[in-house]
Amino acid sequence: MSRTTPILAGAAALGTALVLLTGCSSSPQEDVSKACTDAAAFGAALTSFRESLSPDATIDEVKAARDEVEKTHDALVDSAEDVAQDRIKALDDAWDGLDKAVKDIPDDATLQQAADSLKNEAADVQSARDDVASELNCK
Repeated sequence: MSRTTPILAGAAALGTALVLLTGCSSSPQEDVSKACTDAAAFGAALTSFRESLSPDATIDEVKAARDEVEKTHDALVDSAEDVAQDRIKALDDAWDGLDKAVKDIPDDATLQQAADSLKNEAADVQSARDDVASELNCK
């Protein structure tokens, strides 16, 4: 076996690996498109959360709405962290405030007692989400 055969085989394997890895990555346009889709889903979940703050809602209903916001928040952070890093930090901070406010509601509290604070926290999260969507030029 000649000395060039292992070198050629190694080069061919490296080339194949690079082609496969390149084929698996998404384009910046696809990344932005995914992040915009996730930003829209997050916005819809925030709207549902704010609507859940009605006088006849239960704490459990508010916590369930918060869980949906959390799921869509996490998806947005994952998809946008490479294309809007500076805005994601502000979004995370706002989300942490809302999440803490919901978790800190005592089990025996009425929603009326917590609603104003939760509305303010949700507005902060909405503003941070809007900043992410603006940074991404989402339509």
